[in-house]
Amino acid sequence: MSALARIEALRWRYSIGPWVLNDIALEVQAGERVGLVGRSGSGKSTLALTFNGIIPQSYAGQMGGRVVVAGKNAVTTAVSEMAHEVAMVFQSPDDQMSQILVHHEVASGPANLGLPLSDVHRRVADALSRLHIEHLADRETSTLSGGEKQKVALAAALAMQPHLLVLDEPTTDLDPRSRAELVQMLESLEDGLGIVIVSHDLDTIAPLVDRLVVVDDGAIAADRSAAEVFAQPELLSTHGIAVPQPVVIEHAQRSGQDPETLLGHRTRGAPSVATQVAIELRGVTFAYPKTSAPAVIDVSMQIGRGEIVAIVGNNGSGKTTLGKLMLGLLQPTSGHVYLQGEPIERLRPDLVGYIFQNPDAMLSQMSVLEEIAFTPRLLGRADWREQTSHMLSRFGLADLQARYPLALSRAAWRRQDHRVHHPRHGPRRALGRSRRDHAHGANRPQRHHRVTRGPI
Repeated sequence: MSALARIEALRWRYSIGPWVLNDIALEVQAGERVGLVGRSGSGKSTLALTFNGIIPQSYAGQMGGRVVVAGKNAVTTAVSEMAHEVAMVFQSPDDQMSQILVHHEVASGPANLGLPLSDVHRRVADALSRLHIEHLADRETSTLSGGEKQKVALAAALAMQPHLLVLDEPTTDLDPRSRAELVQMLESLEDGLGIVIVSHDLDTIAPLVDRLVVVDDGAIAADRSAAEVFAQPELLSTHGIAVPQPVVIEHAQRSGQDPETLLGHRTRGAPSVATQVAIELRGVTFAYPKTSAPAVIDVSMQIGRGEIVAIVGNNGSGKTTLGKLMLGLLQPTSGHVYLQGEPIERLRPDLVGYIFQNPDAMLSQMSVLEEIAFTPRLLGRADWREQTSHMLSRFGLADLQARYPLALSRAAWRRQDHRVHHPRHGPRRALGRSRRDHAHGANRPQRHHRVTRGPI
């Protein structure tokens, strides 16, 4: 039987830097669900971008080998033509949002295929229904939470009715309930649809995938059934991949080891009594323009110096909005926010730092060194050179200091963001999903060019 997708002797490197992919050989059968896993910077997302021709057609670099999907050469066939066969959901859904309203976003791909309007409407309704997001149809995409955008991007991909669906870290912005719904939805898709999932979230995708392809240092280190890989958890840990908890517990029971030790759990001591309130919210309500309901309603809370506080909730519950209110990026519709006892009336980068869900929204300099030095220099700190050097060393990116920030893997972006906003640069406190890309593998080589889902 002919494979739906076949990659042969694939090599790739960007215009600057070493080879990112080395002699990759991979097949995906129709109806097969394949997980691509690996540590940060291993080449997973770069490999995923070759299925529909974004690499090499939208990036400068050097390539060798062949990529064929549904009989079409992805290297030479236009991306717009490959969109008939391959639909892709990027790790950051903002990279593929192009329409103002959600139902227009989902409709844009089928409409670009030149389908009759009735077929476009039917596909939109079906895609929104599968993901249970019909209520978002008339929302502006710019007002959606990260998780809601992820669902809309997936709905847009499903509306294309592709032969191969490629998902790059599809669970990163989803709450636990939405993750479970995503797995159920993917399991219910047509038997002939091939699915490739780039993910570090093995706990979620384990029940879904038939095979796991372990990528390390640009090469395939293992290509086995999921059952075979999970029977050897050391294979995952050797290549920097977090082992799913059920697998660790089962392995510990067989070997007589302590599961807590294998999981690396540690107990945090009881918090000390806060001597000073760092941030306080009093009756804070906030509503975005042109929305029917406030995003945050009558929130009162205090965060003391030295406390580590997690803000959790479902997608669209107001978590990110609350963080932006603490930062001063948003001003309450009613109520007050205080920083060290003083009202927050403007951004205070000397006191509060914030790491966005999407790190590329924060990066503006031409090198990692310049990015880390930017804020302390802007604040006029006399020791900015020493602090920049310290942060480069502490976060393990000294070797990357000359690199262009957006050419790093996404997890490296996160480490860079932490350096920019670390307390040694100032008492910064607010984080937005800061760990989602650090779980042993989230590779984003460069900012993506906007790509249509069908021919223009």
